[in-house]
Amino acid sequence: MQASLESLKSRFRSFVEEVRREKDQVLIISHYDADGLSSFSLMAYFLKKNDVPFHATFVEQVYPETLAQLPFENYSYVVFLDLGSGYKNLIRERIGDKHKVFVIDHHIPSAPEDTDKIVEINPYLAGINGSEETSSSTLTYYFLRDYKEVKSLVHLAIVGALGDRLDNGEKRSFKGINREVLDEAVKEGKIEARIGLRLFGGSSRPLVQALASTMDPFIPGLTGNETACYNFLRNIGIEPKNGDNLRTVGSLSGEEVSILVTGLVKYLVWDHDVSPKEAQEIVERIRGYNYYLLTEKPESPLRDLREYSSLLNALGRLDAYGTALAINLGDRGTHLIRAIDIAKNYRKELAKLLSLAHEKFDEISLQGRDTVLVVLEEATPKYSGPLASILSYAVSQRVKSKKMLGVAVPFSEDKYKVSFRRLTEDIDVGRTLQELSRKIGFEGGGHPAAGGALISRDKIKHLLEII
Repeated sequence: MQASLESLKSRFRSFVEEVRREKDQVLIISHYDADGLSSFSLMAYFLKKNDVPFHATFVEQVYPETLAQLPFENYSYVVFLDLGSGYKNLIRERIGDKHKVFVIDHHIPSAPEDTDKIVEINPYLAGINGSEETSSSTLTYYFLRDYKEVKSLVHLAIVGALGDRLDNGEKRSFKGINREVLDEAVKEGKIEARIGLRLFGGSSRPLVQALASTMDPFIPGLTGNETACYNFLRNIGIEPKNGDNLRTVGSLSGEEVSILVTGLVKYLVWDHDVSPKEAQEIVERIRGYNYYLLTEKPESPLRDLREYSSLLNALGRLDAYGTALAINLGDRGTHLIRAIDIAKNYRKELAKLLSLAHEKFDEISLQGRDTVLVVLEEATPKYSGPLASILSYAVSQRVKSKKMLGVAVPFSEDKYKVSFRRLTEDIDVGRTLQELSRKIGFEGGGHPAAGGALISRDKIKHLLEII
């Protein structure tokens, strides 16, 4: 029987009220990306305001190896954020009945809910598409907003949703609960939504840097190369400098924006053999809604919420969780300086790995029946997701006959962490991985458009044969 949002809210409130009343230690287990970090910050702020003690750990996923290392016996309550719904059987086996478990997740649930052992807050249980209409951060905020403590942090809900690329409506707008939370933030004067160029860093960043830093979409030859971007702009008739200073994105006239868009299409077609249709699709992804945090100064890297989410993703992938929490709860100064430096290093490494994948694509790719798998032995597990997301667009012309693209990176001596992205609409990645995990013997799941797996090296070829 399908639950309703009200019944989920009732479950949420009962659990939260018990935690507030008992004030026993809470263990929070969160994913480390922007959505997970935003969800965690909202929950941590709420618990702190209510004098509830907690500890937190950030994980790749609730794999058996991960659960085995966590000290559940020291806590009365365990909260999973942005993960857990796909692995409830593993959670039950590891934790048992001695602890009260609470899951807030927007990934596809793996098994029927069991509210006696696990209190699960998942949009799919209420018939809501968690892969399109809500992130874990908007879900966390949606249910916590009745408690006034978190109202000031509404922007974190949107930061998390942007980190999961849920701006999937017309012109990069939001849908469902994400849209409801955004409208609330706009009404309260916290966020502004404005259509424009979606180059990295907003209108105040130098144009050359913004173009070079743009990875969504990945622009071959320009992403990660400021010199190439400078020369490209001059070649199409846009002067990158005004006197001695680099021009900003916001300084472009309407005519120059049109010149830039047309120039990018021609550049992709003529210089990189991209089809006119795909080139147009790539460029169209550069235009749409931008979201600005009005409480931040125009020059702040937190002003543009996409840059904010990108910064959180970098902090999470380089294990700087304390810095991420400090920034989310309002600290700036040295925390922000450190975050900017970490984000630069992360983007530099990501650009290097993307260039490697492009240059050696045929050499490092394994071809399956409907899937192509890019094996990057040089990467670490936390890079597989971003690499898969970007490459699924960047190399789509080279893998037209395939339905999915995966990026495999070493997880341990005998296992790969694999991130998958769909290339066609006729496949549900998350459910496909769930079904195959039971047949072959690995851990896997996710969303219709994206998913992940932890699989032994000797099973990779078998997976490719049947996926």
